[in-house]
Amino acid sequence: MAPRRTDLPPALLDPVSPAMGEQLVDAWRTGAMAPPAVLSGPVRVELAGVGERFAAWRVIPRERAPLIVRIPHVAPDELHRDLDREIAALGMLPAGVGPEPVAVHAEAETSALGHPYVVTTEVPGSAVAPSAWTEAHLRSHAEHLAHLHTVTAPGRGPVRRGPEPWAAVPAGPQRLLPEVEGEVASWQAQHGAAIREHGLSPLLESALEVVAAVEGQIRQLDGFVLAHGDLCATNIMWDGRDEGTGLPRVQYIDFEWAQGDDPARDLSSLGGAVHGGPWYVPMTEEQVTEFVGAYVQARGARGEVPASVADVASLRERMRAWTAYERTAMLVHVASRAATRAAHRRVLPVLRGTLAAALGIDS
Repeated sequence: MAPRRTDLPPALLDPVSPAMGEQLVDAWRTGAMAPPAVLSGPVRVELAGVGERFAAWRVIPRERAPLIVRIPHVAPDELHRDLDREIAALGMLPAGVGPEPVAVHAEAETSALGHPYVVTTEVPGSAVAPSAWTEAHLRSHAEHLAHLHTVTAPGRGPVRRGPEPWAAVPAGPQRLLPEVEGEVASWQAQHGAAIREHGLSPLLESALEVVAAVEGQIRQLDGFVLAHGDLCATNIMWDGRDEGTGLPRVQYIDFEWAQGDDPARDLSSLGGAVHGGPWYVPMTEEQVTEFVGAYVQARGARGEVPASVADVASLRERMRAWTAYERTAMLVHVASRAATRAAHRRVLPVLRGTLAAALGIDS
């Protein structure tokens, strides 16, 4: 039998396949994923979960705590940004908010797995189904989010590794509308057939109008923060109860979208009147008001509250704009996959109906 060549790159494997698990074990054991002092030695692995863009593998070393390796299972152009930006954001988190960064390899061509990957510590616990959220969950999440948002940012933009983490954030007044206009144009170009089939054009047009109405507020905003960017229910982990408060203990995962941003973005991501699928928690207007109030109170307990948060009326108006933008993005995503994925077909009418109602459009 010919000896195995170790100088050749691995074959491109399906990130969710057993073969990827075997490749992961081999790369880990030989220290090919990072300096051997960091990642090496005997391990066993198991597939921890598969999200919209990433497969998560749990790596269990013999004498160390488990780690998580996240490997994208979509084409590179479907990723929001390079994975090293996620690692940079993780490095700025307050202790206990989410996972700790361990390693990253952003280039598929030189990766020991044939794919980019991110390695972090494991966050214990599990997500809670949207229908099972209680008032205690909402309060705990509000207070934890306030903790994350103690990390301030100069504006809207990604984090960089190194001594100047906000160097990529543009100076001067911040903008949101041009980003949304660009995204809508991209959706129309890539998913025009699905948009026409499901009659989504009026929702896209209405979402643009809602965002345009707050553009003046965004341009004058102060108090930007390090935002998670995708704090839906599936990215919020629960593990027992906090001994001090008695509230459910919470941490966040999957900081793929993290960047400097408007705090209203993270507040809007959880749910409310616009919901559907495993991502969004249905909440009445009273529950949203209480959730926002708990967040504002928690921000005050941690320091000075900026005008971007203290002006609750403006905060809620911006939350509605972020909801219009991001739920429309998810709606297009779901519609584009409805023909091939049963789960997305089931979610589509609920998400479309609740968004249409929020935008004042007959569904």
